[in-house]
Amino acid sequence: MFTQTILDAVCDLSSVHYNLVPYYALSEEKTIYVMSSFLKNEDEKIAVIVILNDMTSFVAMKKRYTDKLIALLDSLIQALSVAIDERSRYSGNHTRNMVKIGERFLEWLDQTDDPWKFDSSKKHAFLMSIWLHDVGKLSVPLEVMDKATRLGTKLEKIEERFQRIHLLDRIALLEDNITKQEWDLREKNRKLWLDTIRRINTSSFLSDDDFQIICELSRQHYCEEDHREVPILTQDELTCLSIKKGTLTDEERIVMQSHVLVTRKILEKMDFPDEYLIIREWASSHHEFLNGNGYPEHKSGNSISREVRLLTILDIYEALTAKDRPYKKSIPAEKALGILHSMAEEGCLDKDVLTLFENSNAWKAII
Repeated sequence: MFTQTILDAVCDLSSVHYNLVPYYALSEEKTIYVMSSFLKNEDEKIAVIVILNDMTSFVAMKKRYTDKLIALLDSLIQALSVAIDERSRYSGNHTRNMVKIGERFLEWLDQTDDPWKFDSSKKHAFLMSIWLHDVGKLSVPLEVMDKATRLGTKLEKIEERFQRIHLLDRIALLEDNITKQEWDLREKNRKLWLDTIRRINTSSFLSDDDFQIICELSRQHYCEEDHREVPILTQDELTCLSIKKGTLTDEERIVMQSHVLVTRKILEKMDFPDEYLIIREWASSHHEFLNGNGYPEHKSGNSISREVRLLTILDIYEALTAKDRPYKKSIPAEKALGILHSMAEEGCLDKDVLTLFENSNAWKAII
């Protein structure tokens, strides 16, 4: 490096050349600042001037300063991630579990000397992208993020309405507006309907038979005090009960999926060092699938980096095996890996990255 700095001056007479050169004196390592330039007298080359300056203490001080800044950035990012997870009482361990798995996987790449092993800077950036991948969930309302059943808080209003219908029918019976036989039938149907609503509200999948029951419920009415015929369920409640799988309506799912766009907006406001700029793309693309069926940009194929493909696998695996999700049961590790392989066969996930992940046993970090 020292020689090259001088040769640069010989080859290029128009500018000054410099370099930071490591210098080893016995067991001591120093850093020498070398600056070179060609000295001319009119058009005659006279000499090469080389200026040496011991920058060891300055470089060490700069490194300490940089390390402190990175440590501060790490702590702020982790604090932000904790705030996001703790905001929801159901997902407090999600990001921390992903980091544990990610660290174990990167260690395995080092131990096996895999060609894909990360250098220290890239490793740090990848782990930071895990810490930040869900930062956009700060914008998602808790009634959507923590929605444990199809109806969520709407079930309480339905139960209150059914109690009101019960009282209205009781009054109608006492005033001889309905017969005892009619009262008994209404009470029987009301109990049957409410039990059915509660069952469908928590079922993991809506069957065709249950959908027909919901259609039947949509045609049921009751008589208000002013003699108006009112549906026993609102259109919004019927929409929630008609959810085929999961707990979110189409509108709620759009709100939930918007967190990746918000993640990108937040990260674009952060002034990352150059080697960490890639975090924005990695963190905000973890819901993209290779076949283009992911979101938000429906990226596909080579437009999705290998690091993002890994991050997606970590995210899905943790979500499948999580024991603290209100809307689903925890899945054993072996079954979760089977689901990941099915998704790979469908073209969603990278088969090679998934094989590395499975072989690494990194997923055992949270068992």
